[in-house]
Amino acid sequence: MHPALFQLVDGPTQWLMGFKLVDRAMSFLTYQRKRVMRRKIEARLRAQGLYGDEVVRGPFKGMTFPRDMYISGRFEFTIGACEQELFPLIERLAATKEYSEIINVGASEGIYGTGLGRLFPAAQIICYETVAEARDRCLEIAKLNGVEDRFVMRGHCSASDLAAHKPGVKPLIWMDIDTGEREVLDPVKVPWLKHVDIFVELHDCLEPGLSALIRGRFEKTHRIERYTLCGLDYDKYPELHSLNFEEIHAMVEHDRKGLHDWFFMEPL
Repeated sequence: MHPALFQLVDGPTQWLMGFKLVDRAMSFLTYQRKRVMRRKIEARLRAQGLYGDEVVRGPFKGMTFPRDMYISGRFEFTIGACEQELFPLIERLAATKEYSEIINVGASEGIYGTGLGRLFPAAQIICYETVAEARDRCLEIAKLNGVEDRFVMRGHCSASDLAAHKPGVKPLIWMDIDTGEREVLDPVKVPWLKHVDIFVELHDCLEPGLSALIRGRFEKTHRIERYTLCGLDYDKYPELHSLNFEEIHAMVEHDRKGLHDWFFMEPL
C-alpha cells in the first residue's frame, strides 16, 4: 500500500476496529479468507504431488480419506502433523495394549475412531457424535478403511448415556468434547470410569480450570500422563517448505482457540 494512502486509512481503520460488531465482522472475514486460502494451497500442493488422500506419517499412516470430502483438519491429518504430540502415546498403546472396545466420545469425522480401529483390529469402535453430517462422514471413512463392520455410531453422549453403557473387558475412552468433559467425565456419575484407560483433550483455553478439575477427579484412581500442545518442527514436513508463514498458519493448527493439554489416565 502506498505510504500516503496507508496514513489516510490507518487511523479510521483502527477506530472502526474498536467497535465490537466491526471486530466480529472482521474476524469472520479473516476466517473465510483462511478457508479460501486453504482450498487454493491444497490444489497447488496436489498438482505438485505433495498432497493426496492418504495419511503419509505417524501412527495412522496408510489411512485413506474420500476425495473431496470436507474433514476438519484434513491437511494436517494427511501430512501427519495434527496432534503429533500424541504420536508416541498412540504408538506405545498400539504396541502394549489389546483393547476390546474403543469408546470415542466426540468422534467428529471419525479420524481417531477409524485410526484406532486400524491399530486395534479386535476392538469394537463405539463413536458418539452430535452432528449428523459428521456421523455420515465418520461412517464413510470407516467403510473406506475397512473397519465399518466393527463400528457403532451414536449421537450425543451425556454422563447418563455413558453410565448406561456396559463396557467390554478392556475398554479405552477417547474423548474430545470441547469443555463437555466437565459433565461427562465424572466417576461419580459414571462409576466404571474408575477402572478403565481414559484419554481426554482438555479445554482450559475455553474454560479455565478444567485440567485441575479432571485431575482432582481421577488422581486417586489413575496414573495421569500430561501431554501439551507444542507446535510443529517445520523441517519434518516438506509439504510446508514451499509455503510462506501466512500460508502455513492457514494450513496448520486446526483452528485451535489456544494452548491446551491432554491427559492419558491408567488405573493404578
